[in-house]
Amino acid sequence: MGKLFKYLKPIWWKIVIVILLVAVDAYLGLLLPAYISTITTIMKNPHGYYLGDNAVTYLVQIFGINLFPTSKNANTDTWIIGGFMTAVSCFAMLLSFFSSVMNSHVGAYFGRTLRREVFNKVTGLSMSGYSKFGTATLITRTTNDIEQCQQLVQMGLRVLVRSPVCLIVAIVMILTTKPDLALILIFSLAIIVATMIVLFVVVIPLFEKFQKSFDNVTSIMRESITGVRVVRAFNQEEREKNRFEEASLYSTKLTVKFTRIMSFGMPIIGITFDITYLTTYYFGFKNAAGDGSYLYTQIQVGDVIASAEYAMILMFSFIMFSMLLITIPRAQTSAKRINEVLETVNEIRECENPITPESHEGVVEFKNVSFAYPDSKVDAIKGISFKTKPGSTTAIIGSTGSGKSSIINLIPRLHDVTSGQILVDGVDIRDMPKKELRGRIGFVPQQALLFTGTIRSNMLFGKPDATEEEILKALDVAQATHFISKKEKGIESEVTHGGKNFSGGQRQRICIAMALVKRPEIYIFDDSFSALDFRTDTRLRMALKDYTKESSVIIVAQRVSTILDADNIIVLSDGEIVGQGKHDYLLKTCKVYQEIVFSQLDKDEIEKTIQMADKIATEGGDE
Repeated sequence: MGKLFKYLKPIWWKIVIVILLVAVDAYLGLLLPAYISTITTIMKNPHGYYLGDNAVTYLVQIFGINLFPTSKNANTDTWIIGGFMTAVSCFAMLLSFFSSVMNSHVGAYFGRTLRREVFNKVTGLSMSGYSKFGTATLITRTTNDIEQCQQLVQMGLRVLVRSPVCLIVAIVMILTTKPDLALILIFSLAIIVATMIVLFVVVIPLFEKFQKSFDNVTSIMRESITGVRVVRAFNQEEREKNRFEEASLYSTKLTVKFTRIMSFGMPIIGITFDITYLTTYYFGFKNAAGDGSYLYTQIQVGDVIASAEYAMILMFSFIMFSMLLITIPRAQTSAKRINEVLETVNEIRECENPITPESHEGVVEFKNVSFAYPDSKVDAIKGISFKTKPGSTTAIIGSTGSGKSSIINLIPRLHDVTSGQILVDGVDIRDMPKKELRGRIGFVPQQALLFTGTIRSNMLFGKPDATEEEILKALDVAQATHFISKKEKGIESEVTHGGKNFSGGQRQRICIAMALVKRPEIYIFDDSFSALDFRTDTRLRMALKDYTKESSVIIVAQRVSTILDADNIIVLSDGEIVGQGKHDYLLKTCKVYQEIVFSQLDKDEIEKTIQMADKIATEGGDE
């Protein structure tokens, strides 16, 4: 937890203010028992009271201020001291209010800063770093875990100041007024301390198990919600309900278990508190008889009441401190999980002396590139070498698991190469600033994902300063104008989470438009045409030729029809290039390419496909 406190450094002055306000508030609270003692003494002996050897004198000695002016008139002095008590209580209430407000500001700042740091860390991780944790646990760590730490900070600032002040002063006051009563308090505190130690030893392991179970519940819920279509298609609603119920029940059992264990603490503390309070009065008044002197008895009555009140303050302070200690194990577990994220080393590091390419041609060159995932001993790709040219289309095709996506994920540095080099406009991408590199790339991932908002806001995600004309042009090239124009609000139409209110093909076309509006030097399409019909696919690619004539285009595809007209087709098998060239050349020389082609089309269909593509290109028009 201590590692996270560094995020409070910018607001240290607010923390100081909270500490001062709480300390003064605690000090004022400690005055009240002395006032009560004084009033009791006056009321019991209105004609001849003496205030020299009671709690008032000791309090004045400790704090050095005489707040008890007396007129030797019982009625007047009672009203004066009562007025002081009222004023002190009102002032303490104001201080408590302002300290609570300031404390809330400190806690909110801490939570916000910590969430920002975790979010920034997660968004900056490489794909392997992200996969190390998983979505569910990252959500839990960013929400529930940070909330636990925030609560500890807010509670701790008040309790860690108030409790020690009250404990120390209350003990001093009891020792100076009725030292024999201190033995009762020491015995009571020993019982409470022993109780809390036993509870902590038992409960701390349960907190760690609970956080992991909470991750599991979040993971199952996320899977069930995002995969609801698959669940319903396979008629597995009942199975998912049972799976969630099982995980939720386990989490509930853990919660009940550690809550039940901790519930023993408060009754034990409460009973100890009540017994201590009663015992203080019993022994105090028993000794108040003293030598039978009336004056001596009256003075002791005030002292006993003050001692009992200080005992109550002491016990209450210790209870508050115990409640803080209860939150520490859970917050400590949460802090450990947060630090695991913050301390994760990002494999994709910025170069100390970054180089920015002088040209903006968008030439991508792979030089004998190999790459292996961190948890694998076998290279996903090996010995990859090729070069793109501005205005040309490079296509990558291969069977599932051949390394197609691995290759294109290396270009924007979602992963870093194991060996070899990737150059963009003659500069190794590891020597380029990541922002500069990714600013030159328009990337359309395999899974089309839209963000909550409108179609326009999603388009501005690609280029924040895009004009209306640029947005409409990109949507037109992406063949999205037709279905968007049918919507009542056009490009202002709402987009729900993930774009679930659009079909797969519509999402793909909007995602493609998001990359097109950016006008980068390099376009990467990772199987981004898979949900499009042949006619739309052909028109889109034809429109792309003119739109991207000054940029390099890299397409990963499963369908042969998508890459027939590519300038360079790279054929992959088991992570290696087994063929490279145009369609006609590969059809004659590459066995793997032949197998892929003939598994999808026969010779007559290939000719028909080419003829149909030419016809669609000639016809033009919308879908």
